[in-house]
Amino acid sequence: MKKTWRGFMTVLLGVSMLFGALGSVSAASVPKDIKGHWAQSQLQNWLDKGYLGGYPDGTVKPNKVITRGEYVAFVNRLFGFTDTAAISFKDLQKSNWAYNEVAKAVKAGYIAGFSDKTFRPLSPLTRQEAAAITARLLSLNTGSTTLAFKDSAQISVWARGSVAAVANKKIINGYTDGTFGPKKSLTRAEAVTIIGNSVANRPDGSGGTVTPTPTPTTAPTATPAPSATPAPTPIPTSGTGGGSGGGGGNGGGITVPSVSGVTYGHVGVVTADVYLTPSVTGDVYYVVAPYSSTVSAPSALQIRDGLTSAGTAGVYSGKTAATGNTTVSFSVYGLQAGTEYAAYVTLADSYGNWSEVSTLRLTTAASSATSITAVKPGEIGTVTADVYVTYGQAGGTAAPVRYVVLPANAADPNAAQIAQGKDSAGTALSAPWTGLISPAPAPGVRQTLGLTGLTANTSYKVYLITGSENTWSPVEILRIHTK
Repeated sequence: MKKTWRGFMTVLLGVSMLFGALGSVSAASVPKDIKGHWAQSQLQNWLDKGYLGGYPDGTVKPNKVITRGEYVAFVNRLFGFTDTAAISFKDLQKSNWAYNEVAKAVKAGYIAGFSDKTFRPLSPLTRQEAAAITARLLSLNTGSTTLAFKDSAQISVWARGSVAAVANKKIINGYTDGTFGPKKSLTRAEAVTIIGNSVANRPDGSGGTVTPTPTPTTAPTATPAPSATPAPTPIPTSGTGGGSGGGGGNGGGITVPSVSGVTYGHVGVVTADVYLTPSVTGDVYYVVAPYSSTVSAPSALQIRDGLTSAGTAGVYSGKTAATGNTTVSFSVYGLQAGTEYAAYVTLADSYGNWSEVSTLRLTTAASSATSITAVKPGEIGTVTADVYVTYGQAGGTAAPVRYVVLPANAADPNAAQIAQGKDSAGTALSAPWTGLISPAPAPGVRQTLGLTGLTANTSYKVYLITGSENTWSPVEILRIHTK
């Protein structure tokens, strides 16, 4: 294993590109998002010395997660690993920026892939994985598995020796509530302190002085980063246990989340309803973009950030809370008439594990002279909500805009029932659950439908049509959730 110590500052300046080298933060000021943070002193110290970069908006994003690919690149630069191994992970092509970094990490022997032959460079690194990497990196004794954390039972078997070793050396501390948080995603702030303390504990004694790891007052929150992971539950591989950042060792399998039954319900001219069933409780993330057979699906990380595979913003994106094995649905709006779209969906569980990306293709209905051309939510209160609606073209034919409001789990009425102010069972509704937008809106001009009489913290579906007599536009559906 080739180890070349390049000098602490030189290495960290190079690594800063991974930790926000989109800008720099002046040493004379404290970034707004680290004031009062448990790692403020350490982060500010690194900022002042130029080890760590900030973002153009003046933030450092201390609670942003670190992916497996980013973390190994950081370690490689810090420890001077340059030799590479031959690797053949299914989810890591040579064109991927992380390919060479992973090859170095595998050669150095401090991390491995999973038994399904993936590496998951975009997956967040968990705290127990960071412990395993650190233990192997520093050749710590992992023979003892005695742990005093309240959540010790949640620490995977393969990681117990590593967690005990790094905790004993105070390289990675637990939280003030007595827990370790083994499956929590590692944040930028935590990575800074762990890497710094790893330097101080190098076996060759060349680490120098590094500020000890601060103990967070509360468990830091982090937005999970994604992982391209197959539906089967893989058991990560490792030689001796506790060394693989991928979670390997003698046990410690990861239950990979998945989604099934991804389909659409109603599709209008500018809106659509999507349904799916998650395997576990967590958050469903989605992004919608025009479909092309030559365009690949975005990664889970891109979906989380509302991006397409090209790195551009999707037509529509968002997330919704999901309960395991319970159907989840969401509305998509901002679409164009007669256009084929792809809805890309992924699921993250509470431990930061991500499902494969699922792709759903749908085509919007053709437009008419008076069909709705735009609908989106406005200001949402506890018992009121505004919905913005536009139909037709400026100077075109005028038509009334009718609506029905129902609970989110209600069956969908058809256009004729909406026109009559009824639900799907034919039961007549009364105001404020049905009516016309008043005053009558002009075509091509955005109008506001003000809904009242709603219930706090409740989901609803708003159904909208235009037309008259027996000629109605396609139904548009918009979901809202009151505060």
